[in-house]
Amino acid sequence: MNIRTLIYMNPLVVDKVSKQFLWEKDSGFLYTKQLISSLPNDWRFIILVPKKFDRNFFDDKHEIECIEYDYSTSIHQNRYHFNRNIIAKALPYTKDIDVVINMQPEVSANLRVFFENQRREKPIIVNYFHWIDSLKNEKFGTELSGFINREIEGINVSDLSLFHNEYTRSLLEETRNAYRLPYDEYNYSYFHPLPTTYGEKPIELSNKKIILFNHRLNNTTGWKEVLKICKSLNRDDFVLWFTDEQNLKEKKELEKIPFVIVKSIPFESYGYLLKNAHFTICNLQEYATWNMAILDSMNYETQVISNDNPLMKELGTNRVSDLREAIIKYLDMDKIKAQNKILSDYNLKNYIESEIKKRTEDWNPLKYDKVVELIKTEKQCTKKRFVNEFWSFHANSNFQKIRWKLLCDGFVDDIKNSNTEYK
Repeated sequence: MNIRTLIYMNPLVVDKVSKQFLWEKDSGFLYTKQLISSLPNDWRFIILVPKKFDRNFFDDKHEIECIEYDYSTSIHQNRYHFNRNIIAKALPYTKDIDVVINMQPEVSANLRVFFENQRREKPIIVNYFHWIDSLKNEKFGTELSGFINREIEGINVSDLSLFHNEYTRSLLEETRNAYRLPYDEYNYSYFHPLPTTYGEKPIELSNKKIILFNHRLNNTTGWKEVLKICKSLNRDDFVLWFTDEQNLKEKKELEKIPFVIVKSIPFESYGYLLKNAHFTICNLQEYATWNMAILDSMNYETQVISNDNPLMKELGTNRVSDLREAIIKYLDMDKIKAQNKILSDYNLKNYIESEIKKRTEDWNPLKYDKVVELIKTEKQCTKKRFVNEFWSFHANSNFQKIRWKLLCDGFVDDIKNSNTEYK
């Protein structure tokens, strides 16, 4: 079944000097890359990407059309921003969209209204919750809260919402109850971002044991406690390596400390650092729903020591109650190789195809037989051709019904063509 998909992104990582998005270091983009690679090659993707995005980031096995979109460099503003003009220009009536993969659930209602008003259509909308507006966020910064209304709205107008795990969903429900927001039954399941395979091009590394902290330098990652412990050890056989260079104020102070390195590594060499680190540390505070950095380390057989919480148990880290004691213990030992965590992701293909088949049961769209006859007569027929032949307007709720019935009846959409074309 030739599915046409729109992907709405959630850019997070920005160079604070140049104000450029760093998609190659962005977990949302890395997961989307994984997701596309797992989907059939006969699907076509239109992806709304930041300006100056490099199409080569994604594989060349899929038909992928990248449309520049004016995402804000503020992750908070992106939860409200929506530019219908760019999307409308990218999606004239000659192109179909069967499913919207939405990495920013706070704009689900905007997407639903756009398709219903602009095209009289209801594509399948699937939300991926990479972040939850949880009560547990508030203690780390007031700017992290206040989006629960948009998230609940996004769930209510969508067809499926995917969370990292049941704990993640419980955070949303806890916050919903605290805000006294109404509850309706909704369709949900779980998705699991997998580790990324990076390049192992050699780079110059310290000849001392590397303690790697490959998380952001913000209030939720517990990096200050790690630094404090390392300062107290009073030994010179290790370096503490932070990969986040974007916190410019903290970077300036950290670089004054002899045993600290603050340096991000390009994609082609990051695997080399992961592989050669003595161990990595994850010290996430109360709010945590998933962590690709942990899986990346373990994917290169580098052990992760962490605090003890349900997520760390799920991901398979070495959970400890006394972080200082654990750091000393691991420094005194030879490197211990970690076992990679085996995870499986949600089967989006099966859901989408079964949903389309279910929606076409007992359907007999107006003028369907005429469209079928035209395609058979002309061997190859664009959507533009049959719409202009049989209808006076370019927006009609029957067009999507006709498309889905054609796909279920075995007609082929040439996804190499930007415009919908059947044979």
